[in-house]
Amino acid sequence: MARALSPAKLKKARSSFYVFNTMNSFSFVLLSGSFITLFALRLGASDSLVGLLNSFGYATYFFLPLGKRLVAHNRIVAVFGWGWLLRYLAMVPVLAAPFLASRGHAGLAFGLIAAGVLGFNIFRGIALIGNNPVLASLAEGRDRGSFLVNVQIVNNLSGMATNLLVAFALARFASASASPGAVTALYDGFIALGLAVGIGGSLILLRTPEPEDYRPGASASLLKTIVEAVKEKRFRAFFEVLIILSFAAGMARSFLPVYAVAVYRQGDDLVMAYSLLASLGAVAMGLLTRLLVDRLGAKPLYFIFTGVAAISIIPAVVSPALPTAFEAILFLGAFNFLSSFGLAGEENAGQTYYFGLVPKEKNLDLSVVYFLAFGLGGALGSTAGGLGLEALRGYGLAAPAAYRIFFGTVLFCLLLALLRMGRLTRLGSASVRESLGVIFSLRDLRVFDLLQRLDRSASPAEELRLIHEIGTSASPRGQKELLGYLASPRFEVRVEALLAIENLPALESQTLEALATEVRRNPYTTAYLAARILGKQGGPGHLPVLREALDAQDYMLQGAAVVAVARLGDSPSRERIEDILIHTQIPRVRIQAAYALEILGDRDSVPALVSCLRREDPPAYISDELVLALADILGIMEGFYPMYAAFLDDEAEGLALLGDAAALSLPAEEQRAEFERALAASLMEPPQGGEMGALVMRRQADPGVEIVLAEAALDGNMSYRGFRFFIAAYFVLAKGK
Repeated sequence: MARALSPAKLKKARSSFYVFNTMNSFSFVLLSGSFITLFALRLGASDSLVGLLNSFGYATYFFLPLGKRLVAHNRIVAVFGWGWLLRYLAMVPVLAAPFLASRGHAGLAFGLIAAGVLGFNIFRGIALIGNNPVLASLAEGRDRGSFLVNVQIVNNLSGMATNLLVAFALARFASASASPGAVTALYDGFIALGLAVGIGGSLILLRTPEPEDYRPGASASLLKTIVEAVKEKRFRAFFEVLIILSFAAGMARSFLPVYAVAVYRQGDDLVMAYSLLASLGAVAMGLLTRLLVDRLGAKPLYFIFTGVAAISIIPAVVSPALPTAFEAILFLGAFNFLSSFGLAGEENAGQTYYFGLVPKEKNLDLSVVYFLAFGLGGALGSTAGGLGLEALRGYGLAAPAAYRIFFGTVLFCLLLALLRMGRLTRLGSASVRESLGVIFSLRDLRVFDLLQRLDRSASPAEELRLIHEIGTSASPRGQKELLGYLASPRFEVRVEALLAIENLPALESQTLEALATEVRRNPYTTAYLAARILGKQGGPGHLPVLREALDAQDYMLQGAAVVAVARLGDSPSRERIEDILIHTQIPRVRIQAAYALEILGDRDSVPALVSCLRREDPPAYISDELVLALADILGIMEGFYPMYAAFLDDEAEGLALLGDAAALSLPAEEQRAEFERALAASLMEPPQGGEMGALVMRRQADPGVEIVLAEAALDGNMSYRGFRFFIAAYFVLAKGK
């Protein structure tokens, strides 16, 4: 196997390929499509000739087998580049067509145009055998889909600029007052410019690195390749959809310029402006696809863009009568933009899907089948469209009615393709519903944009910033990419990636398994964060790794693990958590163990929690956590917490709130008086808790608990005032029998 290009060489090769595509698209606009159609119409071409000329653009793919023979004995790039150069030379005779037409030799002029366009597409077809191998070679890497879309964006931006230039020139120099000879000379000049730029681009293409990995060892015959593709279900399903869609695209694209002229009487400058809007639609599609295709997969986008194309065709099936020129311009502009958005989108998604479907060693052979299927459908669509329109007009139908039937046929083909797409292999992609949810979610689109920028980031600081933004978005779409950053050599990047994952609302099984691995492999660094996340979003299957972490030497991991198992409802681990609470000397672990017992909510944990308050002078922040855990377990947290917070801030205020609660709980005056005496004695220094202990024992809300609390009230070592305040609050707030 050939050695892959280094990142630097790949970047340079891609940049050169972008330049080639810029020049190639510039020349292509001037030598095909709307421009050549308008050029032929200006010389008097019929619908059938327009259809024939556009069909050559698809018939180009019939010459791929000849290109395949050539690459068997020559470099792929040489066949690609020299074929590209010869296609421009084949168009040179077209420059003489206006001269012949002006001398009354229209038939010869049209013959030259047809011969030039045919030669252009013959050599293009021979050369195209190298397109997919070169493109696939340069697209290798995790950003394959993005690179392919970038190529399309470059093509469309260059096409837009060319369309804008032509539209401006036609509006400026080809006005109604201009002579026919001047207008045809302008067209001829643009064709000459297209030839010159195209030749220059071909020379750049010849410098592209050879895609050695994509050269098959023993190329099969075309017939055998087709038979094998038809036999394999997944290939057969794809090529069936491809033919139907290319048939629809061949019909629609070939006659969009003619439709504007025939039905709405638009001038050449406006027709080229509509081509500009069509390119803009393709660019918009490319920008959206670049965000989505590598993360959602090509299949759902294939379906969605085909659906957009079908929706965009519906207004043309109706062919509304527009009374004003402004309304006609708005309609045709929107129609060209949306139809191009959909048609270019489905073609781009289809090509990306093809690269994911076909293994490397079959790429070149199946590229022939791919382009033959695409060309067959497109050529049939373009030719059938032209002949169909002439037949309809021959039956006396006016242009609007004829085009309603024409675009109705296009719509039918698109709907048929949508039905057949259900048979396509999924290739690990998202569902159509999920993909639509992303497209219509600004939050998810923003996350995909951040992920794309993260792929291009070149510094840890930039990675940290972008990962943080992804985390704050709370969108679940970036999980797979964030997992990759758990292997970053920079500790802060790994931490930020885990914090971002923690903020996601729903984690996939793959993410949870990666977190379990993180718990085992990275103690003392990031394992505690992974354990914390597992506690929030894991399941019973993750308890073994978290139970192991209960005995970790890493106190951060141990503390996170005790809370995690509690959150997962692991009652069998309660006694182990109590043991950790009682014996640990680490404040953080003791606090987290207390909180874990609070989460489990088992009253059998009360003795363990109370025993920890017997220690000599524990820090107040630990004692407060123990007190609050007791309050929650015993069901008095809602009433206790406000008065306890007040007590810690200002004892007098806290005692006043406790007194108010006692007034409601103890209706008899002698009971309140007895409680106040017991409370005062309990808060003395040293404390005298006998009376409060007796009151608690009389409460009988939970005798087992009250025995523990009464003994604690009598214990002179239980001197923490917050805990003694808690015992009094329990007597007031606990529900008695």
